[in-house]
Amino acid sequence: MKRLLPVLLSSVMILSAGCATGSTEEAAPAAEDKYTAGTYTGTSTGFGGTVSVTITVDGNSITDVTAEGADETPTVGGAALETLAEQIKEAQSFEIDGVSGATFTSTGIKEAAEQAINAAMGIETSSDDKDAVADGTYTGKAPGFGVMKEMELAVTFKDNAITKIETLCAGSATQADEDEYSTIYETVEKYLYPRIIESQSIAVDSISGATVSSNAAKTILANIIDENGGNSSQWKTQIDKKSDTVTLDGYDVIVVGLGGSGLASYLSAAENGATVFGIETAAKIGGNGTNTAGPMAVNPASKVEENNGELLVNPDDLKDAWIEYTDGDAKDEIVDLFITESGETLDWLQDNYDFAFPMPMLAFYDAHQWPLWTFYYDKTMTNKDIAYNNSIEQAKALNAKNDYMTELTAKELILDGDDVVGVRCEYYDGTTYEIYGDSIILSTGGYIGNAEMTQKYTGYSWHTKGMTQCDGFAISEALKLGGALYNEDVGVEDHIAALDTIIRSDDYSNDDKSLLTSLVLDLNYQIIDSNGNDFDGNYNGLGIAFNAWEAGSNYYVLINEDEINSIKENGLIEYNYPMFFNQGGTYEEGTPVENLDDILAMGEAFNDVIIADSKEDLEKELGFTINLDDIHGQTEGKIVCIKGAAYVYSTCGGLDIDTNMNLLKEDGTPIENVYIVGNDSLGTLNESNKAYVTYGGAAQGWALTSGRLAGANAAAKYAD
Repeated sequence: MKRLLPVLLSSVMILSAGCATGSTEEAAPAAEDKYTAGTYTGTSTGFGGTVSVTITVDGNSITDVTAEGADETPTVGGAALETLAEQIKEAQSFEIDGVSGATFTSTGIKEAAEQAINAAMGIETSSDDKDAVADGTYTGKAPGFGVMKEMELAVTFKDNAITKIETLCAGSATQADEDEYSTIYETVEKYLYPRIIESQSIAVDSISGATVSSNAAKTILANIIDENGGNSSQWKTQIDKKSDTVTLDGYDVIVVGLGGSGLASYLSAAENGATVFGIETAAKIGGNGTNTAGPMAVNPASKVEENNGELLVNPDDLKDAWIEYTDGDAKDEIVDLFITESGETLDWLQDNYDFAFPMPMLAFYDAHQWPLWTFYYDKTMTNKDIAYNNSIEQAKALNAKNDYMTELTAKELILDGDDVVGVRCEYYDGTTYEIYGDSIILSTGGYIGNAEMTQKYTGYSWHTKGMTQCDGFAISEALKLGGALYNEDVGVEDHIAALDTIIRSDDYSNDDKSLLTSLVLDLNYQIIDSNGNDFDGNYNGLGIAFNAWEAGSNYYVLINEDEINSIKENGLIEYNYPMFFNQGGTYEEGTPVENLDDILAMGEAFNDVIIADSKEDLEKELGFTINLDDIHGQTEGKIVCIKGAAYVYSTCGGLDIDTNMNLLKEDGTPIENVYIVGNDSLGTLNESNKAYVTYGGAAQGWALTSGRLAGANAAAKYAD
């Protein structure tokens, strides 16, 4: 049998694994009753954070179950909560199948349900003793972020204690993957492993910005414990949070968020003489800025010189095309500012900090083919993380008071009357920080990690490749100040299409996983959008990756029975290699796919594939009407439906600003000490409900340029 979920936990939980609470209507159950009637809640850890299960029982049955997990990924774990609650109620037990593809959430919900059920039964589950794990070093694997191989760890136990955790494989199979994600994995090794060893608990918080890898590591540990004499539920002691408050004051500028726009803000403010404090939720700086290829920059002086003194782009032509593309919806003065200043930003970073930019290249997905977009690295041409770290340390050293903290999450702006005077934050250990400063630069990367906001402003919750700590803090806090939105509903930043649930399990071959991925990208078959309408996924001849978002949170590839038989007998019409999430399989076009039924069964197990006997049956499974008369000429017969989705970097709409980067109120007046940069104000350069401009690197170029300008403007207020 394929391994889809971790082994089931034993039936006796230790209360230290979470907290079970209950309220009863009777003092004690009658002798024949199984439960004491009442309501009981258990908690555990899911994918994103705490999950809970609340059960209501009468004397002998569970009458109601609710499962909650506010921090679970909306499209995966969050979507599974209702199903998991239904499974518990139907089984009348915590021993349920779970939901494939939502392993972490399933395991946490089962643990929480076990606590609640035990409390309802009056079972005493507290104990100071742990079942002994035999001394030794054990290896284990679990699906992580990598799409070619599972994450693999070696864990050493001595005297029933975890003494060493070593990463054998972070989940990548290629050097390119390791280069892109190595610094994310490093934060897990640097922060998560020592905290687990210190606390001897696998209920420590996942590392922000590396939640998938963190949860994979904790799953591996739980499995190793269960497989070697222990009981993983006894290793989930909740870590007490601190209640201290630390006050830091006297700063000229506070920067909230240290991705591309925040880094540029910090550097610029510091070099212009301001004292600066930076706040970053993740365990590393860089955010989406270190996950994107590079910025757009218009005619940097250094590149013009390399081009024999000739401009690379006519700025007037670019401006005209920009305004035409956005139908005049973009703010004219902001477009002018970006075109004028972006080239200077590139040279500023290259001349003064540890950044290197090759010659600008063409945006292959834009018809104009202007050389505006360039990759970027540190000066050793290794990776962007080195450039970010070296540069912020250089700026920090400009003043002894300058500082920044990671794993520090901004919770709210501090007001003195109507004036913004600081930021209230929470450190990973629970400590509250109140940081006071004269100006605040909000650079929080948009709202892709906030399902409520994405649903409100874009109509859907999205799969993400970008950083989910980008939770809309700038927007929510600015609105409290009376700030105005501007094109908050710009299309999401999408360059990736993939299976709804990417299959990361080593129980299946990369060849089989890649074949299923090829089919979900195949434009030779019928595709429908999230509303059941015909969908054209061919974006400028580049396939579906660049416009999958227009289909909604999901799109569906429908393959009729004749087409399925043809794949088995004649092979794929074409083999599609994804730009991202490539699982490394090989296939020769025209080769019969004799094991297609097994591949489709794999997809069914992960809820990526639906096999229906008719269009009507498929509509029942999908929950909406398919607005087609036939599926490529077939009106009867079996239909295979493969679920795809856009994987999104970020949102591109947000708040209104002026050319100083100051937040504008609804009445058009600026809040002179609050600045909005990066994706939080990218709507000013784009059009409502339309894809952001396609000249190459516009989002990252705006992040760096708006940050540079905001930092300089904020610092100018406090110059001697």
